Amino acid sequence: MMRIGRRGFLLGATAALAGCAQVSYEAPAAKVPTGFDAAAPGRAQQGPWWSAFRDKTLDQLIAAGQARNLDVLQAVAAIEEARASVSATGAADLPQLTGTASATRGDTTGAGIRETSSGALAVGWTADLFGANRASRAAASARLDAAYASVDVARLVMEGAIAQAYADLRYQQASIALTRKSLESRRKSLDLTRAQVDSGTAGRLELLQAEQLVAEGEAQLPGYETGYDQALVTLATLTAQPVSALRAQVARGAGQLRPRYKASVGVPADVLRARPDVRKAERSYAAAVYDIGVAKAAFYPSVTLSGSVTPTHVRDASNIRYWAVGPSINLPIFTGGANRANLRGAEARAVAAKLAWEQAVLTAIDDVESALAAYNRDGRNIAAQAHLVETSAGTLELSRTNYSLGEGDFMTVLDAERSYLSAQQSQAAAERQRAVDFITLSVAAAGGIR
Repeated sequence: MMRIGRRGFLLGATAALAGCAQVSYEAPAAKVPTGFDAAAPGRAQQGPWWSAFRDKTLDQLIAAGQARNLDVLQAVAAIEEARASVSATGAADLPQLTGTASATRGDTTGAGIRETSSGALAVGWTADLFGANRASRAAASARLDAAYASVDVARLVMEGAIAQAYADLRYQQASIALTRKSLESRRKSLDLTRAQVDSGTAGRLELLQAEQLVAEGEAQLPGYETGYDQALVTLATLTAQPVSALRAQVARGAGQLRPRYKASVGVPADVLRARPDVRKAERSYAAAVYDIGVAKAAFYPSVTLSGSVTPTHVRDASNIRYWAVGPSINLPIFTGGANRANLRGAEARAVAAKLAWEQAVLTAIDDVESALAAYNRDGRNIAAQAHLVETSAGTLELSRTNYSLGEGDFMTVLDAERSYLSAQQSQAAAERQRAVDFITLSVAAAGGIR
């Protein structure tokens, strides 16, 4: 009776301590402003954010990236690892059953050959009195959620990278076309100058200036062609396809990317709900908090109920059956400070995870504010660049006409040619920047453009 009393006392004391190792988690609340400073009303969007460009080639490229991008596929593969971890932690709550069998034949006592066969069946179950398994399951589940969020992060980054590379490719393509068109005009000016030199109305210096103007345009082309090839290679890498196959797809010229409406991203709370990196940081923080519960549970006893049965058959002799059942208690009396160190480490990781979540929130708001401010200015910049192109074209036409009539010098034509091409290239660069800013805003708002 005394033994039973002691066992009951130990089990009762263990149960009384169970609440000491529990941890609770409550998702942190972000302190964010009620609105964005640079917010502006916009049209309702149908479809994904990149549909604002209405470019079928871009749609095809992003679809290819979603299917084959290696970063996305790696993130998807990580989900399976997280699922396996959830299954493994869940198995700790279930009874563990093992079986063994053996057979021997020989003369071990000198009394003749004997054949012996035996089998054993053992079962064990560890009571989760202090919530170690519950905390482990919760941590594994939170990490699975974080893995899903990581896939969303990878997809969003991939979509933005493809769109930016494509915007750059179309910009380089447009710059090549503008430079070649300018070269045609400059060669006409060169032919005109040669005719005037032959007629004696122009000197050798003016001919050299005309040739210099053509040479400048020819020198600009390789830079744009290199930029085009680099953007092509980037797209091929992001979509996991050969450069040769992609070159044929985008070789046919197309206009630069232009978003078809103003962007509105709602309020900061909407952005935080949509941002997968914020969700990932919050789930990682939750997992770190539950890990503290696992570390705390290591300070307390563990109770295991186990039993086994082993029947043994000896040929031409009697059968023997061994069995045993009962609880056992493991008391962590002295661990050399390992448990305390593990707890301090778990608490420190939770603090770091909380700070990482706070940083993710601040970054999300800052990303959207900066992208909104930039995108809202792009319209004014493009309007100014378009006016500059218009006036530069008029100046070039007038200066060329005057020079052909013998009024004015060739330096005026030279400057007008340069200014006109520079204005066109600046306009193309402004269009590219507006597309890039829209892409950046779309990624910052996790596609929540409307």
